[in-house]
Amino acid sequence: MSKKCRYTIYGVLAVFVAVILSALIKFLFFSGLFVPLLDVNGESHIQVEVNQEYQDAGASASYRFQDISSQIETENKVDFTKIGTYEVKYYLKGYDKSAVRTVEVVDTTPPVITLQGPETLRVFEFTQMEDPGVQAYDNNDGDISSHVALDSQVDMEKQGSYVITYTVTDSSGNTASMERKVEVCEDPTNVKVYYAHDDYDNTAEEWWFEKNKNHERNKGARDEELIRQYDAYYLGPDEKVIYLTFDEGGNDITYIEEIAQILDDNDVDATFFLTRNYIKNNPEFMNSLVDNGHLVANHTWHHYDMPTLANANDIDTFVLELTETEKTFMEVTGHEMKKIFRFPKGGMSLRSLKIVQDLGYSSFFWSHAYYDFAEDVSKQEALTSMMDHYHNGAIYLLHPSNKGNYLAMDEFIKNMKDLGYEFRTVDTIVEPQP
Repeated sequence: MSKKCRYTIYGVLAVFVAVILSALIKFLFFSGLFVPLLDVNGESHIQVEVNQEYQDAGASASYRFQDISSQIETENKVDFTKIGTYEVKYYLKGYDKSAVRTVEVVDTTPPVITLQGPETLRVFEFTQMEDPGVQAYDNNDGDISSHVALDSQVDMEKQGSYVITYTVTDSSGNTASMERKVEVCEDPTNVKVYYAHDDYDNTAEEWWFEKNKNHERNKGARDEELIRQYDAYYLGPDEKVIYLTFDEGGNDITYIEEIAQILDDNDVDATFFLTRNYIKNNPEFMNSLVDNGHLVANHTWHHYDMPTLANANDIDTFVLELTETEKTFMEVTGHEMKKIFRFPKGGMSLRSLKIVQDLGYSSFFWSHAYYDFAEDVSKQEALTSMMDHYHNGAIYLLHPSNKGNYLAMDEFIKNMKDLGYEFRTVDTIVEPQP
């Protein structure tokens, strides 16, 4: 081998040895063999959201292959309630050694806007709209509802669909917005019926029926075909369906909410004929009835005997008894009230039936009821009456003021389901299910 070749090999070996020695020295140095090592755990620069919980990852230290992290002292002055840049410092006791983590407290979260009132607001043409407004809350600024800007193009003199947009920006420049739909509707109380009903008999009578004995369909106070001419019903179709209806005018004692809960537990929809003041005074319950699929129907404003108002002098009062109830329901729930009506105490006349029909309503009487006004009616008495007289298409009139009806309801529903019966709301009689 030539001398030149040997020199080349020696040179390469020398370089290789030098690289190995350098790497070894670096390894020993940075392994903490000669001096202690101190490093932050995780990222040395982090961002955290203002007012959010944050657990510092700390630091680690070693010396001569031994973990000495327990000797670390930490100085943490981060204020997570204030936006800014902070340092967390770590010191190794007994050594001139320190490490720093930079913590940037930021606000990148937009405010949260919550609608007050319904998502869809139904208001009435030519009236003054009362916007329920919104609540705006920011994770850094707190309640900023007073900073909300409103963009509304609602025209209260024109029926139609509109949108109100609410926008708010926090002190960090984060913006949020929310919309509410507004339906400007015809005011039902502006409806007028021009009195020309003298051709219709106004003899007042209360509804009655003949109780069956063998579950046959009942005969009512008026011929079924006759009252159908006025869009009035006391029976559903001849099929295995029961229509539970409850009349409530605002009694001091009522089990209406307990009954509604039993209906919901059994997946049963029912019809609630309610007066205006009861609807107005119980908005939360009204919305729960609607949300759970029940039908809230019109039972007048003051629970008057309607034939006494079926004359030229009192026709406007007659109309308001229905339209004010309808309007209040729309205000409370944001939904249009279905045109389903029941005469207070079943007191009607052909003339009053005609006026109700002219207002676009269907009237509903009943084919089963019993004297359930007294609070002391027992569960067994209520259940016996309900079970003894069921029949196809039966419309049950029940009063929630009776505790017996409440106590018997669950068992009655289960019994009827076992017999193959379904439960529906009375509007399905007018608009049959597909």
